[in-house]
Amino acid sequence: MSRARYTLPGPTPAPRLSPVARLRRFLLERWAGRALLAALAIRFLALFGLPLPEPVKSVAGFVLLGFVAWAGAAVIAWLLRVLLWRIRTKLIVSYLFIAVVPLCLLVLFFLLGGVVTSGVVAAHLVESDVQRQTGLLDAAARAVVAEIDPAAPPGPERLRARLAAAGAGDLHSQLGFALVAGGKPVATAGSLPAALPAWYRAPGWSGLARGEKGDVIRAVRGDAALFLVLEVPVDLEFFRPLQERAGLRILTTGGTVESDRSGSGIQVRHRGRDDVTVIQRPVENSYPFVAPIPRTDWETGTTSADPITFQFSPVDMYRRLAPRVVNLGGILHQILLIVGVAFLVMYAFALLVGWMLARTITKGVHELTRGTQRLRAGEFDQPVRFRSRDQLGELADSFNMMAAGIEDLLRQNAEKERLEEELRIARQIQMSLLPQGVVELPGLRIAALCLPATEVGGDYYDLLPLSESKMGVLVADVSGKGTSAALYMAELKGLVLSLSRIYDSPAKLLGEANRILSSTLDPRSFITMTYAVVDTRARTVRLARAGHNPVIAFEERSGKTRVIAPPGLGLGLDKGDVFDKVLEEVELPLHEGDLFLFFTDGLSEAMNPASELFGETRLEEILAEAPHLSSEEMKEKILGEIRGFVAGAAQHDDMTLVILKVVAP
Repeated sequence: MSRARYTLPGPTPAPRLSPVARLRRFLLERWAGRALLAALAIRFLALFGLPLPEPVKSVAGFVLLGFVAWAGAAVIAWLLRVLLWRIRTKLIVSYLFIAVVPLCLLVLFFLLGGVVTSGVVAAHLVESDVQRQTGLLDAAARAVVAEIDPAAPPGPERLRARLAAAGAGDLHSQLGFALVAGGKPVATAGSLPAALPAWYRAPGWSGLARGEKGDVIRAVRGDAALFLVLEVPVDLEFFRPLQERAGLRILTTGGTVESDRSGSGIQVRHRGRDDVTVIQRPVENSYPFVAPIPRTDWETGTTSADPITFQFSPVDMYRRLAPRVVNLGGILHQILLIVGVAFLVMYAFALLVGWMLARTITKGVHELTRGTQRLRAGEFDQPVRFRSRDQLGELADSFNMMAAGIEDLLRQNAEKERLEEELRIARQIQMSLLPQGVVELPGLRIAALCLPATEVGGDYYDLLPLSESKMGVLVADVSGKGTSAALYMAELKGLVLSLSRIYDSPAKLLGEANRILSSTLDPRSFITMTYAVVDTRARTVRLARAGHNPVIAFEERSGKTRVIAPPGLGLGLDKGDVFDKVLEEVELPLHEGDLFLFFTDGLSEAMNPASELFGETRLEEILAEAPHLSSEEMKEKILGEIRGFVAGAAQHDDMTLVILKVVAP
């Protein structure tokens, strides 16, 4: 047996346009498309040599450039939307950004930190080497000056020999010196100054100085009477021992480094000179760095920190500086390699586990997505099949329970709609049982109303023409609400229609109706009713009340209201003995301007949000305050006062009223 299918309500999807139709709409109906067409036309005309103002062509170019940027952004957004539609792809991409990108940044940080740290060590080696050789040159100058006799200073060869003996000859092959005694050069080698600068203070000075042809290490010992100046150029030969020992390659000392266009090496353009020195191509896998060493200007004595540029390889430098007894570099390299491989294996395992977890999550999401699609199509008999013992599994079970609940709710809703339709038809039938159109009687103006609290109600009123001058007025209230009350009301109407043609007395009619209804009504149900016979010729009204609300009357002659409540018992509560004994009938005269209000307890018991009742006293006050109103105007005034009193509170009972106003015949 196939199960019923229910379709969930939803918005009607808009018709999809073809790409050509969307492009046509964009170009012809939107300002951006029109601007694009205009820009294309301007550029097309410019290609064929049509003279156009430059501002016009510039604006067209900017429009095309903006459209290209917008189209590129739209294409990228579309690709991202297509590629990242699946939750699995989003999780994998998020995993890459959370795990892989930080890992790469961390590795880059450590590599950069290692290079910078190695560079600082290499710069310290360069600075230490310069200081070491400066100290050696100063020691040689101090030793030689101490042995010179001012009266018989040595010549160039003897001075060179003494410098070699003092260790200065091993520093550089182009060792320069100048021995000055009594203001005259005695022995010189190279172009060294023959006079001391003004900033010099005895007994000596040594350091890195800026000479005429570049940077030099200079040492001065003595005073104005006798002094010795030694000089060693800071060039590749100067740093060769350091390069061999630490693997450094000096590029320039105070100059700027440029790439050689021929590709044979590196150009070094020296400061203050027009010549260019070409240095051989640096070692591969090496990094440039600088060592800021103070330089003194020989003429002025000012000091500046121009860097010495060099290139180094951290691995080669570490290998050269490591102890030679144990291959510590090789051992460390092997350890790092093993750790790196283990790290990669662990990372691959973590990636695999993350992919498996993402697949488990996305599988559940995929099943739930398919379930929602089937649910939208009304297929409630295909539950989500996801048996994972986790939160997604519980979510799938809850989804299946929700689908079953929705199916049951839709079934109940269909049943409710069917019942509501039946109740609507019943309401129409019930309303058709009430008097239709305007009921008139000479000398009497009538207004009536019945407002059920639900689809069908238990209140009932009727106006029964008995003769040309007589009319029966009936107001009744069946206990309870709903269909049963409506059925009893229909039964009462047929019964009263029949009895009103037999009994002219309201009391006798109610007594006979009670005997008939007491045998058919449910023991838990009863009917309250007021029945009156109005005779406009005799100018009287006779009424009897079967446990119903009293009738409120206004006498125009006295200007007062009174409550007419003859004793009586509800229909169906007694078989007839007690009912007939309790029931009384009263007869009242009719005078022009008198008002009679027949009503049910829905009016007097109307309740406001503070649970206060409207009451019969307010009804009396309304009749007394506006006796000049017609019956219809009085009906609207009563309803308006009740609406204002309840202040929007829900109607909890049926409201029925009949107003009779006596007028001149």
